[in-house]
Amino acid sequence: MVEKLLNSLEAKDHKFLDSIHALNVESDGLLTGERLIVYVLGGNDKHFEYIQDSGVFMDYANKETSRSELISTIRQAIENDWKGPIQTSATFS
Repeated sequence: MVEKLLNSLEAKDHKFLDSIHALNVESDGLLTGERLIVYVLGGNDKHFEYIQDSGVFMDYANKETSRSELISTIRQAIENDWKGPIQTSATFS
């Protein structure tokens, strides 16, 4: 059973790496499926960082947003060149 699971995971990894190679994308960090989506839509590592901080991937995973909303949000971030971590601030009175 474990052998089958490992073989399946290895086959998946090979397919993923083949896709990355075919798309000719580069990354400064760990290339994940989410990061690859950002790259395919024209973004880069800094756009991914912003999008990751926005929580949109988590919302999609939790079925709180639709696929079209996810893609729209990613495209908007890339088009507006929103990069890096989202700055948050808290004020105390």
